[in-house]
Amino acid sequence: MKTVIRNGKIITCTDTISVQENHSLIIEKDIILDIVPNSEVKRKYPDATTIDATNKAIFSGFANCHTHFRLTLARGIFENESPSNTPPFPGLPRRPLPEISKEEHQIMVLLGAIESIKSGTTVAMEVAEGIMDYADELQKSGLRLVLAEQISDRISGSYGEPGEIKSDPQKNENGLEQMSNLYSKWHDYDHSRITVGIAAWSPDMNSPNSLHRIRSLQDKLSVISTIHLNQLWGEVQNIKDNYGTTPTKYLEENNFLSDKLIAAHCRCMTTEEEKILGKYKSTVSFNAAIAARRGLSPNIKDLEEFGCKIAMGSDNMDENMIVVMRTGMFMERVRMTDGRNPTPHEAYKRATYNGYKSLGISNAGTLSQGSKADLIIVNLLQPHLTPQTNIISNWVHMGQTHDVESVMVDGKWIMKEHKILNLDEEYIITKANEIAARVWN
Repeated sequence: MKTVIRNGKIITCTDTISVQENHSLIIEKDIILDIVPNSEVKRKYPDATTIDATNKAIFSGFANCHTHFRLTLARGIFENESPSNTPPFPGLPRRPLPEISKEEHQIMVLLGAIESIKSGTTVAMEVAEGIMDYADELQKSGLRLVLAEQISDRISGSYGEPGEIKSDPQKNENGLEQMSNLYSKWHDYDHSRITVGIAAWSPDMNSPNSLHRIRSLQDKLSVISTIHLNQLWGEVQNIKDNYGTTPTKYLEENNFLSDKLIAAHCRCMTTEEEKILGKYKSTVSFNAAIAARRGLSPNIKDLEEFGCKIAMGSDNMDENMIVVMRTGMFMERVRMTDGRNPTPHEAYKRATYNGYKSLGISNAGTLSQGSKADLIIVNLLQPHLTPQTNIISNWVHMGQTHDVESVMVDGKWIMKEHKILNLDEEYIITKANEIAARVWN
């Protein structure tokens, strides 16, 4: 059965961005089969199911290139407990995340998935330890997912905490086994809606041996990798104290950099490090909302000019990619004292098309013939989106989550007219509140 989305404004994004009016989007199975003038729909596709998108826009869904779904548990707490940006490190300690059961973790993860869908995300890379415990529940959301099992072999201390970095080889072996098991079970699941990546935690949480072993496994499996890089000034000091270099040079010396690496954050970099990362054509996941909360921001324009690809991610506590996209544009304008750059078009492209490509999903991230049918329908009949002189600018500057009416992944609706279709939203929100109230008290 074919589906026609008719009368909506179709936003296409590749090297440039354009708005097609008076056209219809034709979907068959999981693919955008065609984009044709409205006048040709009945002749070419007489038996298709029609959805009227009058006064609406069809956008690509967001690609969240770095998130930790289960940290929704820390919402309202961790946003205000950032590590210090000046010595001594790590500054005032952040309270630990409370211990919860496997089933409770699943609830918090699904809460994050629901927020993602409602704000227009269609693909997300989940970076965490123990993903096998909740992968089956998470995939039921219908989201496209990249599951990146994260490992560290540091014996004691956390990222950004000073002290000698000692390695536990058995801890590393256990992590590599978890990565391999996750790949065996979930990679290319459901016609590649689910894929698997691998993650090192951070330069000061992974020894040289750990980095080499992870990179070797990456090459064997031919998947993307990710790492928290230059996230905090305490991390920078740790690497200097333990290895006499900078975090990015440390990764280069240990063969971890590549064009299949997504480096999250990159907020505390020297120009030399930015050039090194650009030389390898690595992606930077600009996690703008958490960057603003931390009081740190990467040099996005410089990183891009040196050769890095720029994508976007939500990171902790907040899965709203509309806010991430907008905050990223604002922070970079403030940093450069430039009220015109980056443009809304650049911000939108980073949050959609660039993200898909960086996650290794080459046939998606734009609304064009032959692409995967991952899309969102946005209601334009809103005071904050009117007048519709520049729809993309309006969406980046003014868009809100309740504008997102429907979300499709792989040609299947996972939210339709604001209703989450695969998960019990009311139950999950209620249970998440109960869990948080109990464990934080």
